[in-house]
Amino acid sequence: MIKAWNQAAIVLTAAAALGSAALGCASDPAAPGGCPGARAASGACIGVPAGALCDGDFCAASVDCAEVLEVSSAAALSQATEAARPGVCIALGPGAYGPIDLPPGVSLLGRGAGSVSVAAVSLAAGDGAVLRALTVGAGGVRIAAGARARIEAVRVVGSASDGVTLGLGASLDLVASAIEGSARYGLSAFDAGRVSVVRSVVSGSQGPGLWAQCAGGCDCDAPLELHVEDALVRDSKVVGVSLVGARATMSGVEISGNGLSGFDPSGGISVSGCSALDATALKVADNTGFGLLIDRASASLGESGEGFEVSGNQPGIWIQHTTPEQTVQLTGGLLEKNRAIGLGMSGDARGIIIDGMRIAGTFADSAVVSADGGLAQEVVGDGVSWQERAQAAIFGLALSGNGLESLNPSISPSRRASVLIDGGVGLDSRLSAVTLEGGDEAAGIVQQRLPPDGLSPLRDAEVPRIVTSPEALFSVPVAPTAPAALDAP
Repeated sequence: MIKAWNQAAIVLTAAAALGSAALGCASDPAAPGGCPGARAASGACIGVPAGALCDGDFCAASVDCAEVLEVSSAAALSQATEAARPGVCIALGPGAYGPIDLPPGVSLLGRGAGSVSVAAVSLAAGDGAVLRALTVGAGGVRIAAGARARIEAVRVVGSASDGVTLGLGASLDLVASAIEGSARYGLSAFDAGRVSVVRSVVSGSQGPGLWAQCAGGCDCDAPLELHVEDALVRDSKVVGVSLVGARATMSGVEISGNGLSGFDPSGGISVSGCSALDATALKVADNTGFGLLIDRASASLGESGEGFEVSGNQPGIWIQHTTPEQTVQLTGGLLEKNRAIGLGMSGDARGIIIDGMRIAGTFADSAVVSADGGLAQEVVGDGVSWQERAQAAIFGLALSGNGLESLNPSISPSRRASVLIDGGVGLDSRLSAVTLEGGDEAAGIVQQRLPPDGLSPLRDAEVPRIVTSPEALFSVPVAPTAPAALDAP
């Protein structure tokens, strides 16, 4: 049986009472320690709210519904989806339901992720659909081309493919939700329009956690727009977040714990294909591969004064193949306890600006290096690896304790250089307010394989001297590569 009512008839005070509960605040039971699973970002709880959104079996308050159809059985759900028109909300009672194909502009509302589950959800093209307060199983969530949707307080668990997939030109607001244990991507957005991820978690993906790509890359007429705020992406494979032909803003985001994919390491954030990333209060930590890779793209990190942290990765940050129009500005960053390399620059990169950054405690570790015309494995522990005529202006950089320790008892630290410059640098490169301490002063700044016509960085008087050599003194670490997308979803 379907029970229908017009939401306009609801007493306004009742809707107001449920307003805060819509995000699991007012009436939800308090989770131990404040946040479920200790998940918090920038002081705010993230992920799916604990408890139900209301006291009754059907929760539709605070959603703009032309009509509400209350459904409590599979048969009634089938009738409701056939009859629903744009603007209608289907409110599900507690229970488990099969896969659901929603008509254009129709919303699906549960009372809480712990009491309502569906096998899969497909959202048809149209505006204004809301998916709220339920759990989605192995079929995941599919958002059709051109659809504009909102997913709120939803848990997507154990998808057999991608957790959430956006079609061509689709737009999505993902709020206070979790995508867990997807067999491929956690959230895939290929040639989508706009994606916003707020107070949400993407974890345990067997492929990339979040992939946002315009297929044209540098030739995209309208780059995909991505906004991520107070969010966590962790325990993915290949890469936590990949941006290709996308414009992204991030604030209060953590990308961490991305483990081995077979024998291959998994990176934190890859920014490539003429993408642009603007991030503050960003944390990239404990990934088996690179922390942040900027390849043929632009980025601004920490410019607002909130800084950023990159730690426990190999390497920490690597910048390559950028053009003068693709400025990379790193402000107020801490690169700490990364492995082999703290910061790498290569590929004739241009437009790199570093202001007030600290690189400390880089662990000596085995890395792939270029030596004697071939590739080899060698122990490396450099604070900065500056290669292939990269151009950088550094205004304030402290280096301390790099290459002095190793995480692996079988690896003996090897003193190389705090800053190793291989070959000449790009025109107008300079070093200002650079401090070497904690053992880095003994390793110093070394520029090797400097040809007669090669350039050294301009150096202010207070910067330690650069030891130059026309010979190769140390092997050169090989730059990481941007990850490739999995087979088309």
